Amino acid sequence: MKKLLLWCLLLSAVGCAIAPSPKLSDKKFIEIFSDAMELHRRYVHAPDSLIVERKKLLKRHGITQADIEKFLKDRRDHPEKWDALITLIQQRFGEAAEREMKTLQKTKKKDEN
Repeated sequence: MKKLLLWCLLLSAVGCAIAPSPKLSDKKFIEIFSDAMELHRRYVHAPDSLIVERKKLLKRHGITQADIEKFLKDRRDHPEKWDALITLIQQRFGEAAEREMKTLQKTKKKDEN
């Protein structure tokens, strides 16, 4: 959760757009954020590759860095919108963590047998 807030703060510091992007909904933002977190994990020691992969990620989702900046500016201007976004984030990452835990438990049981 701390990484999310840091990432959002970093992007919001850069963004100075006027209106929210119609291309970027809360769900799409979370999907892109999740993908970006995976890229950061995968390319932690390869910053040049991370930059290239991040550009590919945005292109794949059909958005630009400006779209993200507009989205975050809208959230800065309307902080009440964060509540719904944070709820979706908790659901997304909570579900992922639960799936990982179940997979780990199944693997552990197989190893014990």
